[in-house]
Amino acid sequence: MRWTGESINEMGVLDRSFVVERNGDSIPGCLWSPSGQRGPVPLVLIGHGGRSEKRNAGGLALARRLVRHEGFAAAAIDAVDHGERGPIRDSNLAAYEDLWKRPDTFDRMNADWSATLDALVELPEIEAARVGYWGLSMGTMLGLPFVASEPRIRAAVLGLCGFKGSSAKRGRFSDRHHVDAPRINCPVMFFVQWDDELFDRDGAFDLFDCLGTSDKRLHAHPGKHGEVPGEAMDASREFLRSRLSGPK
Repeated sequence: MRWTGESINEMGVLDRSFVVERNGDSIPGCLWSPSGQRGPVPLVLIGHGGRSEKRNAGGLALARRLVRHEGFAAAAIDAVDHGERGPIRDSNLAAYEDLWKRPDTFDRMNADWSATLDALVELPEIEAARVGYWGLSMGTMLGLPFVASEPRIRAAVLGLCGFKGSSAKRGRFSDRHHVDAPRINCPVMFFVQWDDELFDRDGAFDLFDCLGTSDKRLHAHPGKHGEVPGEAMDASREFLRSRLSGPK
């Protein structure tokens, strides 16, 4: 892991960019942590959506709130072929379609996240025993297999995803999620948008039902895919605080 660019210290948040090398592939990411902190703090990994990248506005706001309000650190990386790693800027691009046709997409993303986590927990400011994951929409499409495979994840926020709908058909992840979802045993908060035009609510309920953990809760809100209310974001932070701030 190597730091890139200049760090930014603003309103109590230290913002640093990094690159992790894995088998010849460069994984660009960002780490946000409390400035002037003493001792290690919990870490939340943030998976971005499909028309996005590691520094998208919503993820950046979440990361800063996790740092300022919870005293946590947060990190994000560019997903395969997104941001600094490729051409995808709009989920309707042919490159986005091709991403889901490749057989190695999920395993590659799993390995990217695991390599990133390996590097981050070596930092003295990160508490290796308190790691969470937050990712909606494509953050769940690609993140659910990672959460299922990574025993270091103590809690996860997932959702805006399911087995039915136009994005479910395009993503071709149903078979993979049917296998991985039952393997998740950490606490999960799962979000559903009642009028989601990309993922039918029945398919979202089916995915929630498949989650193997007994410690799970579903939050449903009216509105379309991109209309997640602020109260949901606040609830997700409170959930992660409750699960990552308790006993190891």
